[in-house]
Formats: sequence, structure tokens, C-alpha cells
Amino acid sequence: MAVFAIPNPKKNLSVDFPIEKVRQSVKNLSLINQKYRFSSSNEIFNQYTYESYEFLSLGVYIDINLNSVTETKTEITVEIRRKLGTFNESHEVTHANHHIINIVNYIAQLVSMSSDDIIKLKSSQTQNVKIKTQGLKDKNLAAILALFLGGLGIHRFYLGQPLLGILYLIFCWTFIPLCLSIIDFFSFIFMSQNRFNSKYNR
Repeated sequence: MAVFAIPNPKKNLSVDFPIEKVRQSVKNLSLINQKYRFSSSNEIFNQYTYESYEFLSLGVYIDINLNSVTETKTEITVEIRRKLGTFNESHEVTHANHHIINIVNYIAQLVSMSSDDIIKLKSSQTQNVKIKTQGLKDKNLAAILALFLGGLGIHRFYLGQPLLGILYLIFCWTFIPLCLSIIDFFSFIFMSQNRFNSKYNR
């Protein structure tokens, strides 16, 4: 941790619902707000991670951990961490706390819904999404752009992330974007097609 780093914002709370009900709510957060994209999970330890991009930032990860206290009570821990570096400004913490408030509210909203309500919510969103085979972003092309033009952020523009692309352009003289683009290149190479589609073709 950096010398002046601020601890990751975190919130613990308990709800009077069984862990399975809370787990299903956590898994469906993107139904309420697609700003929060599912990133990874560990079902054995009841750990779930979402990601969110932010203005002038690479974004944050939202870690959600569940713990069964009793058959009808579950403890929820929500922690926000930056994708790159640590929190070192008060306004960053304020923004992170807003994420916590959003996540807690979305969980509360979903946990009060029945399974049928969630299915209907999924169905309504599916009907509103027009699947277009043309124009889908290609994983291999993204990797090539990251390797050869990544220092200028071209791959970020291609992936529909213009703010990140602009940041890459602004700081291209520092060579930091070049280093990040190399990381992006290997990330795309080793990323599964399904994971790529879930992140960039939604």
C-alpha cells in the first residue's frame, strides 16, 4: 500500500434473508444497472466481483462477499477497489461510497423480488436488445490494435471506450499507455471469447 493510500471503502451489513436468496440477487445486479458489469466469481467462497468504468479513470472493482450467519440471515460485505493503484484523494473515496450505496440499494431491490419477477425482468431486457451480428467487436482485432496502436488508445476507441482512448492519447508521451496497451494485448489474447463478448459486445 502506498504511503498516503486511503483504505478501500467497505461496508458490512446483515439482511434477514437466506444466503441463496441474496446470492441470486447479487448475480443479477446488471439487470438493474448495466453500468456494473459482472467480472468474476468464486461460488465456493460466495465471492462476486463486478467492474465499473469511470470518467477520467480506468474504473473500479466491486467485491461482494456473502456469509451465512443463520438459515435466514446473511452478512454482506461490499468493498470498492481501484483497477489501478489505490485511493489517495477524498473525492475518490466519496465516489466509491456512491458505488457502495448503489450496490446495497440494488441488492435490496432484487432480494425483495420473486424468482418470477427476476425472470420477467430478464425477459423484458432481452426483448429490448436487438442482436446485431454485424458490428460486433472482434477479440483478435482488439489485440492487434492494442499491440500496434495501443499507445495511442486506438483499441479503446474501437472497443467503445472513448474516454479511456482520450486518456491514452493525452498521456501517450509518458509511455504509460504503451505499457498498459501491452497488458491489454495479453489480456485479450488469453481472454475467452465468451468473456470478451460479455465485456465488449453487450
